[in-house]
Amino acid sequence: MEIDTRFPTKLNTASDAPEPLRSALAQNLPPGEAVRFLVHAPAFATEEKSPATVLAVTNNGWLLASETEGGGAAVEKSAFSDTLFLELRSVLLSGQLRISFAAVDKSNSVTITFETVEDEFYRDAIDLILAGIDPALTGVAQKDRNEASMLEGWPMKVRNEAQRYWPSGQRFLAATQWPAISGGPQQPLAPAGALLITERELVVISEEKEFAAESGPEAPSTVEPSEIFGGIITFVPRVRLKDFHVSHQESVGILSLQVQAAHGGEKLEVVFPSDDEKAVSQAMEQMLLPRAARSGIQTKN
Repeated sequence: MEIDTRFPTKLNTASDAPEPLRSALAQNLPPGEAVRFLVHAPAFATEEKSPATVLAVTNNGWLLASETEGGGAAVEKSAFSDTLFLELRSVLLSGQLRISFAAVDKSNSVTITFETVEDEFYRDAIDLILAGIDPALTGVAQKDRNEASMLEGWPMKVRNEAQRYWPSGQRFLAATQWPAISGGPQQPLAPAGALLITERELVVISEEKEFAAESGPEAPSTVEPSEIFGGIITFVPRVRLKDFHVSHQESVGILSLQVQAAHGGEKLEVVFPSDDEKAVSQAMEQMLLPRAARSGIQTKN
């Protein structure tokens, strides 16, 4: 099949991948295991040139093949049981998908850089990986009108991201959003963000700090901050959440998340205004309830 030299391409089979990635896939994909999804991203030039990649999602895990400077290919792979969380970063036309996983009692990660014109391929890959991590809570629920309407009071750019990255087939249990915390001109202490709680995962939306500065008072008048969003969206499976703690530090609140997989873990921190500590704590309490006891939707505009 024809491979786009600019944008990501969804592949039908591993044999559609260009060399040397094709050979790397053939050598490392588990024999006889179905490959559910394949996407190729060409080399991407930002401040540093990122290599061409192919991300494969199978029934039991994922594999990433990346071109090397020497003309070969390197491979990283993980079972779903060792996958910790996923992070999707998007700023204008540049996108990155980072997958964190546990390996030999420590955390590791891989990063894919791509042109965001075709970022829906990576959103599809995220949905498949999340479903693989927790298949018991993978459903076909539709977005309820009441759940969608609760975002109406949110700033447009945060609301748009929440609707765009709402995990497929999942019902909201709680949601809260907060404004940026300013430490002075062009020095934000923490970006604007939001926390979404579903039955299967928690999703943290955070405005990209560099973009937050650019979208401030000194930004060119031709740029509408509400229309362009530089964001980081972190997907944490509920089954990976070992513990969490909401604390106060000077003028900010901190949500600490301890995520754990079969062979290791990692700690994540989310910074937000101290005035929102109660709302964040109430949202996170939904993660502790047994599935049968979860009901209603908690929101904070």
